[in-house]
Amino acid sequence: MNRNLLRTSRRAAVVLTGAGLLVAMTAGPSSAATDLCISVNGTVRVQMGTAKCSSVAGAGNVAIARGANSSATAGVAAGDTHNQARATGANSLAFTGDGSGNTATATGGFAAAALGDGNTATTTGIDAGATAEGTNQTAIASGDRSSAVVRFGENSIATASGDESFANANGGNHNIATASAFRSQALAVTGDNNTAIASTPNCIAEATGGGATDSC
Repeated sequence: MNRNLLRTSRRAAVVLTGAGLLVAMTAGPSSAATDLCISVNGTVRVQMGTAKCSSVAGAGNVAIARGANSSATAGVAAGDTHNQARATGANSLAFTGDGSGNTATATGGFAAAALGDGNTATTTGIDAGATAEGTNQTAIASGDRSSAVVRFGENSIATASGDESFANANGGNHNIATASAFRSQALAVTGDNNTAIASTPNCIAEATGGGATDSC
């Protein structure tokens, strides 16, 4: 091979290598952004890929879904305002509606804050679920495949941080249910000011009737 041909071949190889590196550097971020949906005050502003979102017209309603087949809903009825729904991760779902000032944040799994005002539902565990309904209710599920539920009351908190744990603070006001161990269950239900703490694997703490406390 003559020297000119050799030099040309080397230059072509360098150009091709550089082009391949550029594609590799830009492909990742571009692919990561292909599933995104943003809806604000009743209007979808961004729609890319398989992510879905919706919001009802109303001040402060914002829905953001990021990830394949993710979904976010902020408000569903006239009069719903200041609802925030954020779903991050494949197949995650965040829902707020039938009320105002609700916040649902699902980083994987399912989070719903609805049927009232000022509710907060948060999931960070794999396949976790959190539901907060009522007034100023809080449900947090951070364990993998955990579940936290608060319904039919005011100012109650359910926290499920153990993997496959379950926390339920239904049917009363100012109830606290905390399940922090693997497959533990905490039930603070049917009455006000109940507290159930489950911090041992596979145990069940149940506080019912009003002012009751149980732990395991």
